[in-house]
Amino acid sequence: FITQHKWRKTIRAVLNMDSAGSGGKSLLFQCGPANAWLAKAFASTVPHPRASSLAQDLFQANVIPSDTDYRIFRDVGHIPGVDLAFYKNGYVYHTPLDAADAVTAGSLQHLGDNALALIRAFTRSTSPY
Repeated sequence: FITQHKWRKTIRAVLNMDSAGSGGKSLLFQCGPANAWLAKAFASTVPHPRASSLAQDLFQANVIPSDTDYRIFRDVGHIPGVDLAFYKNGYVYHTPLDAADAVTAGSLQHLGDNALALIRAFTRSTSPY
């Protein structure tokens, strides 16, 4: 998709919603270097802002041996974006206990509220990308 689809050139930003556990409040943990407009959009529009610059540094330094689906858009498509995830009860991640019904409704609402606000901000953005 990212290298051949006709829509590729119309993508201004990617919002990746992820999980490293079964609940808790969502956290912006990556928004990429040189994309200050993404951080500003997040900080000024989402109703429940939670972010960590440390998490981004740990990912970029490969200290966290994991990745997200956003990586392909970032590395191959060179498209700016953000990663949001909740991580409470991370011990269930990728185990037999990792099931959709273990995710709390409040966690989904928190992530959804922030995601919707951020998508709306992306569509209103005047960023040159």
